[in-house]
Formats: sequence, C-alpha cells, structure tokens
Amino acid sequence: MAAALRYIGAASLTYAAFKLIEYASFYLLPPASLARYQRSERREGDDTTTTAAGAAPAGAAGAASAAAWALVTGASAGIGFGTARELAARGFNVVLLGHLPAELDAAAAKIKAESRGTATGQVQVQVQVRIVVLDAITATPPEIEAALEESLGSLPITVLVNNVGGVPIPQPTIRNLAEYTAEDLDRTLNLNARFMAHVSRVLLPRLAANGPSLVLNISSAARMGIPGVAPYSACKGFILSLTAAMAREMAAAGKQVDCLAIIPGDVRTQSNTVGLTPGSPDARQFAKAMLDRAPWAVRRGWLACVPWWSHAVAIGALDMLPGSVVLHLLLTEFDKKKAAVAKALKQS
Repeated sequence: MAAALRYIGAASLTYAAFKLIEYASFYLLPPASLARYQRSERREGDDTTTTAAGAAPAGAAGAASAAAWALVTGASAGIGFGTARELAARGFNVVLLGHLPAELDAAAAKIKAESRGTATGQVQVQVQVRIVVLDAITATPPEIEAALEESLGSLPITVLVNNVGGVPIPQPTIRNLAEYTAEDLDRTLNLNARFMAHVSRVLLPRLAANGPSLVLNISSAARMGIPGVAPYSACKGFILSLTAAMAREMAAAGKQVDCLAIIPGDVRTQSNTVGLTPGSPDARQFAKAMLDRAPWAVRRGWLACVPWWSHAVAIGALDMLPGSVVLHLLLTEFDKKKAAVAKALKQS
C-alpha cells in the first residue's frame, strides 16, 4: 500500500510539474503570427493594389491591399478598439461594429491614420476600415442578420472577435441579483451572451468557407462567479461553454475554424478605471498579448487561454485554493470594488 501511495504521489507531482512548465512556457514563447488567417490579393507581376471588392485605388502602385478581413464587436473603445488597432497593424482590413456612430467614425479615422504604410513582410499594405452600426442590447435576430449581410457583402472575413460586453445598468453597477430589475437583467444577458451567439451563428458559415479562420470570444475572470455582478459572471461562463462547443462542432464538420475563449482579468479602459489591480494592462497592451498568444493556444489544442501572464497567475491561484478561501478573497475584493465605485460616484 505504501509503495502504491508513493507511486501515486510521484505521478501527481510529475503531472503538476509538467502542467506548470507547460503554462509557464506559454508566456515565454515569442509572439505568434496570424499569417494562417491572412491572404494576399497582389497578383503575380502586378504592381497595383487589388481591394477586397476588386478595384485598384489610385496611387497604389507597389502596394497590396490587405485581403483578409477581421470583424470586431464593441470596437469603438476599450479592448475592442485596441484589438482592431492591433489587427490593422498586422495587415488585416477591419470591420468595426458598435452602436455609437460618432465613436466608430473616430475609431476608424484613427486606425486609418495609424495604418498608412503598414508593412507585412516586404509588401506595403493598405488597410481598409468599414463600420457596422448595431445596438447589441436591442437588436433583434433579423436586424443582426440584415446588418451583417448588407454591410459585409462578400468580404472574406477570416477573423471574428466577439468582444462587446459590460454591465449596462444604472449606477450602482455592483449590486446583488435580487436588486436587478427585469429590464436590467435582460439588457445584461443580451449584451454579454445573446448578441455574440447570434453574430457567431450568422458568421460561422462565412468563416468556414473562408478558412482557415479564427474566432476569439472574450470571456472574463468573472466566469468563476463574482458577487455583485452575477448576471455578467454567468454570461462569461456561458461564453466558455459556447466557445468549446463551437470549436468541437467545427472540428467534427472538418471546417478550419479555430475557436478560442479569451479570459482577461482587470484591464484599464475608459469605462474601467476604478479599483483596478496594480499593474493592470491597458486595452492596447492586452489586445497585443491576446493576438500574440492566441495562435499558440490554438496549436496546443486549448479551448481557452489567459493571455496576460499576471492574470494567469491570479486566476490559477484562485482555481487551486479551497472554496472557503476563495469565498473570503472574492468577498473582500467585492467590498473593495464596491467602496471604490461609491467613492468615485460621490466625487463625480
């Protein structure tokens, strides 16, 4: 019996060491390329730029247009905007989806200004930007279908980033579930779960036809069940399950669509500035880490990953601790966040 226990203990330690090395090495690998999801439309021996629509813009000699397109939801600010900027910097045309036309116009203008002369390999790439105005909270399934079909036409979308999310309720946004109104609850579920499921449903056939393609669904560390944001937490858990099912459905159908859930911790954005963990990345930093790490996660067969290393340490520690300790830590963090929000509201 003693020998068997020693064997089991040794095997457990070996497995734990292997997993530790596997996860640690993930953050030491060099940034991965998204070339698998890109394509060039520059014809052999042709010095003109061919756009996705097939037209060659004036003055485009010696350049190529980015042929692959990426669609990012919630793209006018925060992680979505940071992701759109990073994708454009890596040679993708981008579709910005959001509900505020003025913010989308400003985001598109900034991306175009940043992307002039973006280089991919030895070829100058001219990045194109399109806008889709759609309210994720109120849009009906027919409106979502019509907006995507009419706005996208035959664009070769190969990357979808389901980013839009948040807590779209009046202050205080940190409250117990019983304090939600029915409208508050529906708005939160629509924004964080229903909309991304419909967008995925509509675009998966296009992504499969254009494959290899990539779907990144933004979840959150809140997926573990955070007090004060129960509906939001539940939606982030839903995203993990939906992403895993999507990935397995695509694999079963023989489609080259890689689906990966992304789990961020605290990220500094224009709407998330209060009670942040020290050292939290800003939206652009997080987006860069996400796009650098995602291809490695896909190659390892992972269905979810935590791109920012300090987030991974914190989340991993919570996952290993006893439930009573986790409860104490979460309640302490909940009280701190609630106090920080109340203080910010009083000062505003």
